[in-house]
Amino acid sequence: MADKDAKTLTENVEFIEYMVKRYWQAAGASEAHADAMAYVIGFAHRQGKLNQGLGVFEAPILTLMTENLDIKAEPEIVNEGPAWAVVDGHRSSGQYTLVTMANIAIDKARQTGIAYVMGANHNDCGSYAAYTWLAYKEDMAALASNNSPPLAAPFGGMENKLAVPPWDGIIPSGDEEPIWMSTKLAEFYDADVATAYLQGRKMKGKWLIDPETGELSDDPRPYFVQIEGMGRVSDYTAAGQIAHPRTYTQNLFMEGMTSIINPIGRITPHVPRIADFAQKADYPSVGGSFFLAINPAAFGPVERVKEKADDFANIIKNTKPRPGKSVRMPGAKGYKNLKAGTTEVQVLENHWAPFWEKAESNYGLTEEQLRADFAAGK
Repeated sequence: MADKDAKTLTENVEFIEYMVKRYWQAAGASEAHADAMAYVIGFAHRQGKLNQGLGVFEAPILTLMTENLDIKAEPEIVNEGPAWAVVDGHRSSGQYTLVTMANIAIDKARQTGIAYVMGANHNDCGSYAAYTWLAYKEDMAALASNNSPPLAAPFGGMENKLAVPPWDGIIPSGDEEPIWMSTKLAEFYDADVATAYLQGRKMKGKWLIDPETGELSDDPRPYFVQIEGMGRVSDYTAAGQIAHPRTYTQNLFMEGMTSIINPIGRITPHVPRIADFAQKADYPSVGGSFFLAINPAAFGPVERVKEKADDFANIIKNTKPRPGKSVRMPGAKGYKNLKAGTTEVQVLENHWAPFWEKAESNYGLTEEQLRADFAAGK
């Protein structure tokens, strides 16, 4: 989610998807690759996760500019069995690679009930909720994640050796909101530092570990590292504190799932730092990823699964609330937007302007031109 004090614009999400697709095609992407990119960026806005929307599109733009992303590459199955596969992204975008992996897992799970697909050698993936939603639409459950550049310190440490992995999952439901998990296994990641710095405010907690003293701070100013020409995509020199042993353990386990058991995975300490991608780095920004699809229809009637999910959601939502509080299912607002087909979404002002600056300077694409083309159905 974006900070509540951030300045936003109201836009048509279908136009956001259109302009992202046009940009990515102008950069040389195939239609399938551009469609995947537009879907994932637009999905984040539909869900209300603004830092995973247009702002995160800076990541593939940066890695393309510095030749860390091969826009012509096609993700490829390099090994597989009936219920598993290994996909080499060949330095493609994470968005294209993970859409490919999700579809492979979903197809296999139709036959085997459970399918596990591992990936590596690809770039940042954006919002993982976009991928688990693909399984939900097929009445399947899903779990998915990836590792990242080193962004967090081990519990008690003061050097970044760990990823800040997304941890996303979803369970089928009927008419009610699903159990939908979309979180990260650390207190913050790079977008939180950039947002706080650009808005001139403190972090939400004292989670920045000074690399010299080990003292904790909530002030991003001494540690923020601007990457030229970028806004949301940036680095920081502080170590990232993981505040609780529980989160630390989950973070380590996710490293095992994304890279260690992955035959082509690379562990986070060997993934380049974000600032390294301002030049050609020796490896893309994701060392390993996975998508697990579970097809409950293989084990029994899927309608019974949906009935139980709805019953559970209703019981949870009808819990007596504490004074001044409410009880809801996580992701409920985004789910309702998706089910209603809402096209009016929010976008951060400090993500909107940089997109158009790059679109015009790199490919001669202007907002006026693309709005006209969009209105004309081109």
